[in-house]
Amino acid sequence: MYQNADETAVHFNKGNPSSLIESNQFVAIDETNESKDVDDASTALWWLDFFTMAGRKTENQDSLLITTCLPYQCSDAETSSANRPMPHAVSHPPSSAPLLVLMADGVSACQFPKQASRLVVNTIAHKITLGLTELAHSQDETLSISFDDDQVATIIKTAVNKANDILYFPQAYQRVPPLLSTLSGLLCIGDRIHLFHTGDSRIYRVGVDCLTVLSKDHRVPRGQDKGALAAAIGADSQLELQQSVFTLHQNECLAIMTDGVYEHIESTELQFELCSSATDVFQLMTTTHKLPLGLNTSQAVCEQAFTAGSHDNLSMVMLSMNTRSAHFTSINGAKGAGHFDGIDFDNLDTVIHDVNRYQLPTGLEIGDHIDGFTVIGIIARTARSHVYWVQDEDNHDFVLKSPSLDSVADGHYLRDFLKERKIGLSLSKHRRAGESAYNQADPNRLPINPTSNNIGHSVGSGLSESGLLRYYPVPASTTYLYHLTEYIAGESLRDFMDRHAPCDVWQTFDLLTKIGMAVRVMHRNYLLHQDIKPENILLTKSGAVKLIDFGSTSSSILKDSTRPPNGDLHYAAPEYYTDAPKGVHSDLFSIAVIGYELLTGQLPFNTQTLMMPNQILMMPNQILMMPVQPLRQQNVPEASQQALMRALHINTNARYQAIGEFLQDFNPDNKAHSREPEPLIKRNPLLVWHGICFIEFVIILLLLAYFS
Repeated sequence: MYQNADETAVHFNKGNPSSLIESNQFVAIDETNESKDVDDASTALWWLDFFTMAGRKTENQDSLLITTCLPYQCSDAETSSANRPMPHAVSHPPSSAPLLVLMADGVSACQFPKQASRLVVNTIAHKITLGLTELAHSQDETLSISFDDDQVATIIKTAVNKANDILYFPQAYQRVPPLLSTLSGLLCIGDRIHLFHTGDSRIYRVGVDCLTVLSKDHRVPRGQDKGALAAAIGADSQLELQQSVFTLHQNECLAIMTDGVYEHIESTELQFELCSSATDVFQLMTTTHKLPLGLNTSQAVCEQAFTAGSHDNLSMVMLSMNTRSAHFTSINGAKGAGHFDGIDFDNLDTVIHDVNRYQLPTGLEIGDHIDGFTVIGIIARTARSHVYWVQDEDNHDFVLKSPSLDSVADGHYLRDFLKERKIGLSLSKHRRAGESAYNQADPNRLPINPTSNNIGHSVGSGLSESGLLRYYPVPASTTYLYHLTEYIAGESLRDFMDRHAPCDVWQTFDLLTKIGMAVRVMHRNYLLHQDIKPENILLTKSGAVKLIDFGSTSSSILKDSTRPPNGDLHYAAPEYYTDAPKGVHSDLFSIAVIGYELLTGQLPFNTQTLMMPNQILMMPNQILMMPVQPLRQQNVPEASQQALMRALHINTNARYQAIGEFLQDFNPDNKAHSREPEPLIKRNPLLVWHGICFIEFVIILLLLAYFS
């Protein structure tokens, strides 16, 4: 263990094969921004249980680093220097101090595996610390520091690539012995967990009754053995890095272990050990309000793998958050009719400003006033949100949306609500040349267009080509939590479908094109909507399309493999129920479902079918059995039917990967495509294989008859 000027860390890399590292250390983050081992860990933010041993090898080639990774103030010169100490200056709330856990396993086939793993964890920890420092100093120091998921993911990727360069380029250009190492890491910022991984160690999510593998085994199968390592730091100039971000819920733990551990323990036994330990941890924290001492789970699991015959180094880390110290969303009580006070947002990392206490403008009635806006009408009141039509002092029309009182206890919904505003404002900045940047102005000071009879409609219609709902910044002095968006005079696609479905193929193609173009704007900004449904699509009086509700949006770069399906499950792609990658094809699946519903007036699948993609994948033709007869009854061209079938394919690789390609094939006027149907092997693979088998059977019979 060591301490230095720029980080306080627990660093293990023992060369003595007989030395064992004592487990059940605790990292307590206090007001002095230091980490320390404590016996009474009631104030600690994280419970940590770790163990590593050489096992039957002569040296321990694993490196384990655990650090609070706090950002510190430094000048530009200090930031560029890797060795210069950085003085403590930035005030960082203990409850949101980042915790970094790194585990690297040096590849034994190389000459210096131990040095490789140590170099990896040191480099990555240093670069991530510098990156968080720079990100913290880019914010207003008078406000609480917050970290954006995409920005943190970029910092992590840059740090890992730097470590990869350090290991790869000397062996490629200086003829030095190769240095290779696997890596599994967790960067914990509040309850938001950034996972990054390459190699064959594993990261698990542990509940009281379930064990889920979050990491991917980067291996090339080789018969019955475990296969060869397919990715490692230092193996290639382009690193294959798995990244994801997710929320750690209450009563959940995380575990990291090397291949020497999990390969020699049956999966059922491993699940029993980890889940039992997690249950004990949560019970002790609930009853005693203290972090448990003496639970040597990591040591017990490593020794179990050793007894089972493991010949590799054995390392494991298990961690869980102390929710008593984390201070998640709290409710202090209501004040006044229709208002709520006392929402603690300290740990909502999507917050840009200091929003420790806000009031909810619920229960508003026509004629009420809020922040200079007057309520003109009530659009909707649901269990999740309240939506109002409001006007400012200059009669500009807007929509005001706030969470309902019933949702204040749901921290995840509040986080998504805040994220929706941030994404909406970000997308509103991406405008075409010549468009007015209304989103950059105070909505109470928007210029009046004297040539328009409806000012609110002119503000929205002037930017309607983007296809995305325009978000405006709320007044900086507000004490209320709400969104402010443009007012759309029109109806939802659901209302349109209730009146007009089934639609003809040309009208459907026109609507799908407008929807697809709106979704493409999000995809070009590396965002997936993930909740495309008729209720979230508005049709203006001029026939334009507006895509709304960005609360379920996520980054297409930062692939969140643990995120469950959002919204109406009839429109959610089946890969949301599996580990298959999510991407543009996932949003396209939802668009294709809408297209089918427009053409037929009914949905192509029920939710049970969509929730069982693995069973469907076992079918010979590997295609979701979309009912084709309703399409034929509506005289939908064969080419359009084939386009829908491909867009609704169970296999994400067989599905369209671009919205434009789908729209081109769906176009009813695409006669060239109609004259060139898909090969029979794609249209009916089962018939082709049956035909091949029949021909082979006949040949075998003829050969038997000839030689008998």
